[in-house]
Amino acid sequence: MDNHFGNKANYLHSLKKSGFNIPSFISVNKNEIFKVVLKKIEKELNPKAFFAVRSSSGLEDGVKKSYAGHFRTELGIRYDQLEEAWIKVKDALPNDDHSGIIIQEFIPGDYSGVIFIDLELKKASINALDGICKSVVEGWDCEQYNFSDWKLENKYVKNSYDCLSFVKNEIIKKRVKSSLRKEYLKCVVEESIKIAKHFKAPQDIEWTFKDNKLFILQSRPISRSIWTHSNDNMLFDSANIGESYSGIVLPLTSSFAKKLYKDVYINSLLKSGVEEKKIITNSKIFDELIDAVYGRMYYRMDNWYRMMAMIPGFDRNNKNLKNMLSLNFDEKLDISIYKPSTFLKLTYYPRILFKFIFFDKIMKRFHKEVESTIADAAHWNYKELSIVKAQYYINFLLNGVIKKWYLTIENDTMMMTLYGKLSKGINKKSHQKLLDFKSVSTKQVNQLSLLSKELCKDIQIKKSLVEKNSNSFKKYMRQNIEAKKLFDSYINKFGGRFANESKLETSDINEDFESLSNLLLTYSTMNTHLKESENKSENYFESMFKKFASRREDFRLLRANMFGVFRRLSISIGNEYVRRGLIKNRDDIFYLDFEDIDGTRKMDDIDFSKINTRKKEYKFFKTFQPPSHFKVVNGIWPSFLDSNADHTNSGIGASKGQITGKAVVLEEFSIPEKDSFDILITRRTDPGWTSLMALSKGIVVEHGGILSHASIVARELGIPAVIGIKNACKKFKTGDTIFVDGDKGIVEAVSK
Repeated sequence: MDNHFGNKANYLHSLKKSGFNIPSFISVNKNEIFKVVLKKIEKELNPKAFFAVRSSSGLEDGVKKSYAGHFRTELGIRYDQLEEAWIKVKDALPNDDHSGIIIQEFIPGDYSGVIFIDLELKKASINALDGICKSVVEGWDCEQYNFSDWKLENKYVKNSYDCLSFVKNEIIKKRVKSSLRKEYLKCVVEESIKIAKHFKAPQDIEWTFKDNKLFILQSRPISRSIWTHSNDNMLFDSANIGESYSGIVLPLTSSFAKKLYKDVYINSLLKSGVEEKKIITNSKIFDELIDAVYGRMYYRMDNWYRMMAMIPGFDRNNKNLKNMLSLNFDEKLDISIYKPSTFLKLTYYPRILFKFIFFDKIMKRFHKEVESTIADAAHWNYKELSIVKAQYYINFLLNGVIKKWYLTIENDTMMMTLYGKLSKGINKKSHQKLLDFKSVSTKQVNQLSLLSKELCKDIQIKKSLVEKNSNSFKKYMRQNIEAKKLFDSYINKFGGRFANESKLETSDINEDFESLSNLLLTYSTMNTHLKESENKSENYFESMFKKFASRREDFRLLRANMFGVFRRLSISIGNEYVRRGLIKNRDDIFYLDFEDIDGTRKMDDIDFSKINTRKKEYKFFKTFQPPSHFKVVNGIWPSFLDSNADHTNSGIGASKGQITGKAVVLEEFSIPEKDSFDILITRRTDPGWTSLMALSKGIVVEHGGILSHASIVARELGIPAVIGIKNACKKFKTGDTIFVDGDKGIVEAVSK
């Protein structure tokens, strides 16, 4: 392919050379001096025309990832506006030497759209609207036409649509009647078949008609399988998985999580009596219980529904699942082929009863086993571990306590079953009483407060914290036996509890001394001691619910500590890969897959080149925020463009009370200055945010449910909390005065 700048320019040039009708264009390196660019425009294009200024990154329009719509395009630009448009597009591109910018003749189309076409499947799908292509690309409601064997199979057309048109030298929005331009559709399909044959791959093509003439604006390979061989929809929901894996998650963590979910839930179903043959037959379901989409973790809810259908009592289980995961979907899928056998239906409930009778003893024994394993792991010499030894420990953990982790799922299921029954028909006061249960978070806050005050009594230790001097801190801690004993006790119990604790790539509190110092200094000034709940209840089933709920939080802490062990083992392997010259630094390990470090792959079979590619991808992932839930309908993925923002300020009243105060908006964990805020606003929290929540007088969280960790901690702290305020981090900013009503689930800005 000719040497143009970026994939988009190369594809356009290839089409132009082959005789396709492409608007005139030039492509230039983004680092080119703009005066040089102007001379090229004057030489090769018409300066009196209007222009489209488009990105052409090396990341865009690739075979595996398209990143369609995620960089910048400026349309309808006059010659005297080119420099401003150039700067906007340039600033949105990655910081590399390979990205380019396309300056293309702007075609103010009469009818435009996008077509996805696959020659092998003989399928095509067209989205189209009157006017220019921008409205279709941005995901506006539009005409939809689906072709099979190159014949129109079905269409979804309304009476009228909003569209964008170029009128009097500016882009305007207007309402138009549906077009139904069959002759245009036929022409688009025929031309697209030729383009797909040209590139020998399925294509995503943007096109427009002007004065009855078809122009191809761009063509890219389809980065995903646009069509599946089934009509099943895929349902993605971040729900409460965002508590464990908030924001961007690197490949090592996401692949590790996928394995854990697969193994844990297979073991859970086997222990529930589901036949092994049935699980093997439907193994794909368990391979894709969760997935990473643009670096964010999601539940594949269609597969969760299929899995739950294998167990008797699907309707009840489905409701419990929705409550447990705080789901946004309530879909009806054809799950008849997954229904349980007659034998399982007969034996399931006696099996559950037997489990219930002995469950408490089983869980206590398992709790001790996990604690013992973590304690043993604290003495492993991670700095000198060979790859073989590190892999041995990884598999020792996977085949030991992790293999029994299904017990925590059974605990959560019992908890949600009881919650579903107990919460029916009770008043708000009784509901609050039901949700008042003991949690390890309260104990952590109290111990942290005690530890901080004790450490800061020592002038030298306090000085080392203020100066963020780790070496001095260790030195003076060795001299203060009582302080060190208290510190070690806290670390042994809560060392794995920190923000983003489930991410293997996140530094723990021992590695991040600055954060640890800030936390200890802040807590040293706190005067409050939180009252710990006692799980008292007159009702037997209510007390059982509280026991299961408390145990759930206990195991979340143990999980965090266990993940800390996996992190240290991963780093050991990363250090060894560095010594062998396979990667540049140890943290590159987090851009590999878990299968690359657990011994299941030979060293020669590991593709280390994907590290640099993934680094570029993940840098880009940080620039946009996919929705919390979305559907893939008939195999076609949504664009993920951030539109149609929710303007409502009501959510779930998770903890009672009202507060008016100054807000701090934090998308990532940090400790603000003391007394600098009253109300914490964030997208998601995980248990590692507990220490920050304890500094707050009110909490607002975009995602979560009544049994999410943020809700539980807020109730323990006795502070108002509202969960599920969409786009709260955009609606409010740090310093705003806001009102939080935890009874009604309302958050409002207060006029100054």
